Amino acid sequence: MTKPFIALFIVLLATAGCSDSNSDTSVLKPDVGANDSGHTLDDASLSDDASAPNDAGVDDAGISDAASVNDAGISDAADLSDDANIPDEPRAIGPRPVTPTAVELGTLFAAPDGTGDACSLASPCDIYTVTSAAAAGDVIFMRGGIYTIDRNLDFRGRGTSPAPPIFESYPGEVAILDGSGQEAGDNVYIRVLGDPVVLRLFEIRKMARSGISVRTSDNVLEGLRVYDNLLSGIHVHESYDAPTSNNNLITDCVVFGNSGAGIFDLEYNDGGNSDGISMSSGIGNRIENVLSYNNSDDGIDTWRTLGSYVGYSITYGNGIANGNGQGFKSGGAPPSAGTTVEHSLSYSNKGAGFDQNSGLDVEFFNNTSWDNGRGYWFGNDTTGSNNVAFETTNPANDRGNQTDNSWQRAGAPTPLSTDPASPDFLVPAPGFDDIGAHAGR
Repeated sequence: MTKPFIALFIVLLATAGCSDSNSDTSVLKPDVGANDSGHTLDDASLSDDASAPNDAGVDDAGISDAASVNDAGISDAADLSDDANIPDEPRAIGPRPVTPTAVELGTLFAAPDGTGDACSLASPCDIYTVTSAAAAGDVIFMRGGIYTIDRNLDFRGRGTSPAPPIFESYPGEVAILDGSGQEAGDNVYIRVLGDPVVLRLFEIRKMARSGISVRTSDNVLEGLRVYDNLLSGIHVHESYDAPTSNNNLITDCVVFGNSGAGIFDLEYNDGGNSDGISMSSGIGNRIENVLSYNNSDDGIDTWRTLGSYVGYSITYGNGIANGNGQGFKSGGAPPSAGTTVEHSLSYSNKGAGFDQNSGLDVEFFNNTSWDNGRGYWFGNDTTGSNNVAFETTNPANDRGNQTDNSWQRAGAPTPLSTDPASPDFLVPAPGFDDIGAHAGR
């Protein structure tokens, strides 16, 4: 992890607590968001929307009970981490529980019906006023409910000391940024601009373009749910010639249902430009423990980036209408080099599970592909090792530097389970269980 990320995570450790990477060893399915009335996270507020099935291992709020914190803001479970008699758990594949920031750290507050400019807990302001007021060191809580986005909304850091500002749903509630009133082609954006910010635990939906556009560096997007937008859910991009959207971290997010299918102009391209996560430029960006599914183009795409990292993530069901439907697309037009994808699962996508897509010096290791159009697609300088393809036809092409992958061994791998709810989902039977996404975590 680069130094800017280390600095940002020190901030999160001090104020919010990091995602517990050892809290869940299961492969996670999508979690349920809150409903449209009040958006508190009790049992009565759960969505009945069939587009958001429940996560295995995550409670109905999308936050594990294990993520509750004591008065010091530290999980009781974390107190056991130094016990030498307790072995480390394997790192989870897919989103992990995210601990909310302690409410007493809040400095500014917004509400869907907020007014004025006090931005206090007793008198919250609207979302546009609070984002204009926020600066470095602030913790901004958004009360639960639907925030209508009818003009550009910009998240800005405004300085870096003492820490980037945190924008987050009020603990126990879900803020939903909603573009329902927009139509295809409307120039309305949710953007990340200026100095770094930390965006945590809220939802973005139904924007006419990308759900959120990240145009600067060193930002953290954690525990977001981004869905039903007409272009890509999360889009990281700026200049190709002099990239300025670098060293961003997207972690423990769920991104689904982003699609421009049925809109036939060049921008929406009948679904061909709607990825779950699209990184179209930048250096050193990271995607970790993300779930991306049912998007009309690709699940995760690092097109025209340098040194991107994707790990411990899941893509499935991508590729609708004119979309390519690659699970993990790892390159594109120059500049495009150095993407690494590891310990990830890709299944039931229209195209390849893992596709080099003209990127230079791409690395695939310890990944698992099942039920895709093909397993892996390598370029001449792609490196691939310890990968599993359960596809019996087209597991991989024969280019690049390939070592100890399932298709290079005698016999064929068999999954212990093809049920995504099973802890053995896509775990290879003995003989191949030392390779693939589940091995070496």
